[in-house]
Amino acid sequence: MPLFLLLIILLASCSTDTLSPVPSYIQVNTFSFQGAGPDSTGYPTQRISDVWIYVNNQIIGSYALPTGKIPVLADGKSKISIQAGIYTDGIQKSRVYYPFYSSFEKDTILQKEKTMLLTPHFTFLPQWKGKSLKKPFTFYQDFEWSDSGCVKGDAGSVTPTREYHQSGISENLYGKRYLKLSTQSESDIIDLTNDVYLPLETNGNPVYLEFDYKATCAIQVGVKGKVGNTAVGSVQDLILNPNDKWTKIYVSLSEETGQFQTAALAQRKPAYFRFFLRTIPGPGAGNNLCIDNIRLLN
Repeated sequence: MPLFLLLIILLASCSTDTLSPVPSYIQVNTFSFQGAGPDSTGYPTQRISDVWIYVNNQIIGSYALPTGKIPVLADGKSKISIQAGIYTDGIQKSRVYYPFYSSFEKDTILQKEKTMLLTPHFTFLPQWKGKSLKKPFTFYQDFEWSDSGCVKGDAGSVTPTREYHQSGISENLYGKRYLKLSTQSESDIIDLTNDVYLPLETNGNPVYLEFDYKATCAIQVGVKGKVGNTAVGSVQDLILNPNDKWTKIYVSLSEETGQFQTAALAQRKPAYFRFFLRTIPGPGAGNNLCIDNIRLLN
């Protein structure tokens, strides 16, 4: 190879190395959520699995926790925003940031080759309703003092009862009581719903039903809707598999409530909904659904 070509290659290589950007790093090992015990938003159960990270209003990406070192091509004064990520409908491939949790914000100085270790704090995001900030729940029940608002559905034959959590379950996380529905005969059907129709978005904006549950049989989750005073129908969202451990689930209902928008626009009347959790017909005797900390967010 001629000497001048070798020099050109060497110079090009040095130039490329010189121009390679040097990153700063961000790392999130853990987070905090609300506080122990109940507050105005209830007991602090959550299933945050990821963090969505933004630097100077530019998305860096979504990362499973703990994140490890995340390279960021920014240094000096920077604004870091972190949003809590979840599995929609419990599906790991369906990762989204949860729009009803607050974003963690930090103005800081990033340094090249240095790692900024962050521990974000998340809470439920208050919403303006009228002229005041309120918790973002259209419906909430933790069953500590009553089971008001939750009733046996039209298809159900099982009456809900309030039970005490077993020892070993953190009272600071779950409280003392939960709701249980148990089948006694082969023909029994579990069907749990809220007792009044509630206004929910039908335009594609986020609508979520979140709760803690365990069950010995498969459970259908969905909504029943009406437009004005006319019942329109029921829409199933998903089927929960049996689960013997308390598990938080975030069920997205946006597509389901959106199916009622055409009727609402045609009749020029609002749409109202009730959620339901019910067994597939024929679960058999001796099956149960246990549920706690139900929140309908809109």
